[in-house]
Amino acid sequence: KTPRAVMAIRFMSGLNQIVCALHEPKAMKIIVETLGFQHLDLEVTTPRVGVFREAIVDLFQEELGTRFTRTAREGFGIFLNYVGGAYIYIRVNYAERLSCLSKSW
Repeated sequence: KTPRAVMAIRFMSGLNQIVCALHEPKAMKIIVETLGFQHLDLEVTTPRVGVFREAIVDLFQEELGTRFTRTAREGFGIFLNYVGGAYIYIRVNYAERLSCLSKSW
């Protein structure tokens, strides 16, 4: 099992990559897709994305207080919904195909 500190670093690195690419939609899409393929082993579902989103947004609210404005909260929620939705899309549309390929090779 991966240590929590390592998972935290990976998580923040992934978020940082996506946030840094927000001004370049094509690059951001590639980063999100790459991370989505790396998460194929997880059962990412709409309810789980919602729980994850709320936990992260609540953590930011707790840590940043009034600096984490309503607009920031809404924007970050939309951002996490996009990433979670992309992970779900990748799993639904590509997991079976990749499994078939890996079994046939």
